[in-house]
Amino acid sequence: MKNAHTRFGRLEFSRQLRDTKTEVRLPMDRFIGAAGDKGRAGTAHMASVVGGDQDVGAVCAGVVENDFFTVSGPDLQPITVTFGEGAQCFRGTLTVGERKRPVRHLVIVSAEVAGKVPEGARPIRTILCDCDAGFVLYRVAGRMGLPVVPEWAEWFQHELERRKAVMPLLGVGCTPLAVTASKKALLKWIGRAVKRGEICFPEQNGPIAWRVSNNFLHREQEAGAEALTAGCENA
Repeated sequence: MKNAHTRFGRLEFSRQLRDTKTEVRLPMDRFIGAAGDKGRAGTAHMASVVGGDQDVGAVCAGVVENDFFTVSGPDLQPITVTFGEGAQCFRGTLTVGERKRPVRHLVIVSAEVAGKVPEGARPIRTILCDCDAGFVLYRVAGRMGLPVVPEWAEWFQHELERRKAVMPLLGVGCTPLAVTASKKALLKWIGRAVKRGEICFPEQNGPIAWRVSNNFLHREQEAGAEALTAGCENA
C-alpha cells in the first residue's frame, strides 16, 4: 500500500462566476471514457473520486450542468471530457482511520452506462470495465440473455476482434472496452460456430459454474483505506 496515491488519477474542474473562480482537483481511483475526435471533448462513461464536501458538491453541480472536466492518470495523458446529458451522481461516505473528518466518495456514470438513453438514440453497445475474456463473455451473455458456456470465452473474444465488434476504451484503475455487437448478430455468430464445430454445448444438462476474473473491484487492495488516505492527503 506504500505510495498508493501514485496509482490514482486526477479529475479537475474549473468554473468562472463573475469575480469568483472555482477550481477543484480530486483524486480519482477509477475512470472509463473515450477520447474525442478532431479536437472535440471526449466522453466520460464512469469516474470514481474522493474528496471533501465542498469539492464533491462542486463536481456534482458541474456534472448536472454538463460542464467539461480534465482527467489524467498514471497511463493517461490529460484529456477534456464531458459526462453528457442525463449523467447520474452517487455519493457516499468513507470513514478512514486517523482522519477526523470522513471522506466523501462520488461515483459518476453517464446516461448510457446507467441505462437511461432512449432506445434507438445510438447504436447498441455494452461498456465493460475489464477486458478479461471470461469476464467479457459473462457480462455480455448476462445482459443479452445468450446461451453460452465459460469454455467459449477465447472463441468469443477472437470473434469480436475478427469482426471488429470490440473497441478499447481509456481507463484508470481498469482496462475497459466496448462491445458493439447486437444480440441478433451474436446469436447468428453462435449458431454458425456450433454448426461448424468451432464450439459445442455440454453433452449433459446441469448448472454452469463461472469463475470470472474482475480486477475492477479487487486490484491488489488498491481501494483500501490506506490508499484513500494517501490519495486525499496528496490532492
